[in-house]
Amino acid sequence: MPSTAFLWTVALKATLIFAAAFLVAFVIRRASASARYFVWTSALAMVLAVPLLSLSLRPWNVPLAVSAAAMVVNSQPSLAPGASAVAHPDRIGWFISLWLCGAGVVLLRTSIGHVRVQLLLRRSKPIRDAEWLGLLANASCQIDLRRHVDLRCSNDTDVPLSYGLLRPVILLPGTSDQWSVDRRRVVLLHELVHVRRIDWLSCLLSQLAVAVYWFHPLAWMAVSRFRQEQERSCDDAVVIAGTGQAAYAEHLVALARSLTSSRRPSPVALSMAETGGLEQRVHALLDPRRPRRALSGRVSVAALCATLVCAIPFAALRGQNAGPKSSLTGSVYDVSGAALPGATVLLNNVNGKNQEIARSGDAGEYQFASLPAGKYDVEIKAPGFALYRRARVELNPGTPVHLDIKLDVGSVSEAVEVVGKGPRPASSGPPKRIRVGGNVQATKLVQMTKPVYPDTAQAAGIEGTVLLHAVISMQGNLLGVAVVNTSVDPQLAQAAMDAVKTWQYEPTLLNGAPVEVVTTITVNFRLEH
Repeated sequence: MPSTAFLWTVALKATLIFAAAFLVAFVIRRASASARYFVWTSALAMVLAVPLLSLSLRPWNVPLAVSAAAMVVNSQPSLAPGASAVAHPDRIGWFISLWLCGAGVVLLRTSIGHVRVQLLLRRSKPIRDAEWLGLLANASCQIDLRRHVDLRCSNDTDVPLSYGLLRPVILLPGTSDQWSVDRRRVVLLHELVHVRRIDWLSCLLSQLAVAVYWFHPLAWMAVSRFRQEQERSCDDAVVIAGTGQAAYAEHLVALARSLTSSRRPSPVALSMAETGGLEQRVHALLDPRRPRRALSGRVSVAALCATLVCAIPFAALRGQNAGPKSSLTGSVYDVSGAALPGATVLLNNVNGKNQEIARSGDAGEYQFASLPAGKYDVEIKAPGFALYRRARVELNPGTPVHLDIKLDVGSVSEAVEVVGKGPRPASSGPPKRIRVGGNVQATKLVQMTKPVYPDTAQAAGIEGTVLLHAVISMQGNLLGVAVVNTSVDPQLAQAAMDAVKTWQYEPTLLNGAPVEVVTTITVNFRLEH
């Protein structure tokens, strides 16, 4: 898949994922914050996994009325020598460059944030106070956290932060030694819940999603909702742990007021006192009817499995461009430059299943008006002329291609077999009975219903050739009749299908036993002028 078409396809899939996440979040708006947090986490993980799965999974092609790939202006196709093409110049290189620049800026900004937090942690001091360590141990037991967490203090921050995956750290402001015991316990519970749920990894996923989809407004909106539900679900966990709702809201507001504009928490770290959505958080805390229970393990596993089941086929989905298509026209000449009528032009889609067929007209011209984009192998046959083959002719959406071909005169060969008498070979033992095979009796068409030319097609002056593939069964009837060329008029294709399905054959015999064989049937609809 071309890089630009791949980016457009991924962007379209991300749009659908974000839209589905917003819809699900709206439907479960009365559910707990942890359920909505799971929805947004799953959505961000999916938009990152889809590009990787799309590159590794076998494509699942589905025709679309309008494909995102059709919006991409492809580069000039590669044609055979002597062929002329009208192609647009490459005008999409700037798109890839722009995307890379935007992603680089976002990643650079995120990296700077991580470096600043690392420097902040290096300048901080470990907390050795017995009261703090005792509260930390009690809070860890209260939420069943068995990981070791470093507790540090710094005068360079106004609010508590948690950071890190393998070695999580809780960083407290220098004024924390003046906090009451209740505030210390609340802050530690909140940050330890982040550590227990590995929220720092989810936060990192959100940063990567914004970097990849920096151009997408829904990505920024989704990450904003993700951070809000992350903090709300953490608030609910602290309340479930036994903290009074009103007291917790009071501590939350007090910590948010202590935040100065010059020391706002870095988005790469998890902070309890984020000012964004503070009013909604307080309102949710004081609402006695709001559900706060976290998702159970079984529900989480079931939801995760359902997400994977949806993500894998969705990533493999490919939209075949059924809107703007390509066209191939040209003329067939002999070596003297004279037009060659009646030549058969065959196209075989290298990356698809369609095969197309056309015949050159009285002036040697041929035309394929509507073809799916892709690379085609071209084969031209004419009685008395050598077979012409050309591989990998690329047809791009909206780019008409003109290809003129000259056929060489076919070579003539004769074979003569001279038979003489030689000495009889000496016998090497008693005679043996040998089963001789290879006796093939070809199939014969015994009953044929001639296709009827549709009246509407005749009135419209529509001509064309229908190429059918089928299997002649051991009973002599046709199985799996299918039209393999997509450029033919649907009326002609249906008329050919209706007639051919009734044909009856004598089955092919191999050593006297009937066998199934594949057949190709060509039905040519031609108007007499």
